[in-house]
Amino acid sequence: MRQPSQVHFILVLGLVFWSLGIAGCAGGRITFHVSNSASLQTVDADLEYAQLQADSTRKALDELVLSDPPDLGRAYREFTERASRMNLVGERLVRHADGLEYRGKSYLVEAEKSATECQYPRLSNTARTKPLELGAAFDPIAAAAISVRRAYRAFESDLSNIRPALSANPTTKGIETVDIFIRKAAVDEESLTRALGQARALVQDAKTAGLPPSPLPQGKERQ
Repeated sequence: MRQPSQVHFILVLGLVFWSLGIAGCAGGRITFHVSNSASLQTVDADLEYAQLQADSTRKALDELVLSDPPDLGRAYREFTERASRMNLVGERLVRHADGLEYRGKSYLVEAEKSATECQYPRLSNTARTKPLELGAAFDPIAAAAISVRRAYRAFESDLSNIRPALSANPTTKGIETVDIFIRKAAVDEESLTRALGQARALVQDAKTAGLPPSPLPQGKERQ
């Protein structure tokens, strides 16, 4: 049998990446972003979604605890789904915190020119993406992101103790065995929500400070 040539393999691989790139730019579903940088808009969106997901996960956990035995299986599946979503956005929060802590001011860059502009790791225009000038606003944002990371890790630990314990035994008795983690999750979710709110307030203040001045009505001059 004739073996495919190296050139043929490279052409096929290139076609695959080109197709994914077109899908990402056109549909917005497959978009590659540079993992070593982020815009304030991206960080703000992740913080906002994390707020919603933390609340959703907490409510699903409360419903699980209060469900009647016949409904425990459904309630557990709902809780598991919400917890999985929380973990996904939580890891994004961790990446932001790590980037701000270890990369410093170079982690935050100006927003992309368009929402459909694709960014490819290692092949992107990172070098042409200007770092965001935040000045004194950077340190509070970085500190808040680290606080969010710490709060998320505590909440994540609670969820990781609850989920496997109930996966094989979603019963009232099973819930009783993880009661300590359920009660701790309630406290840690409040801490996470508070940390997210504080971080988001700082990010939004920085976004507002970076906006260009609004145009004046005709005939008016700035003082």
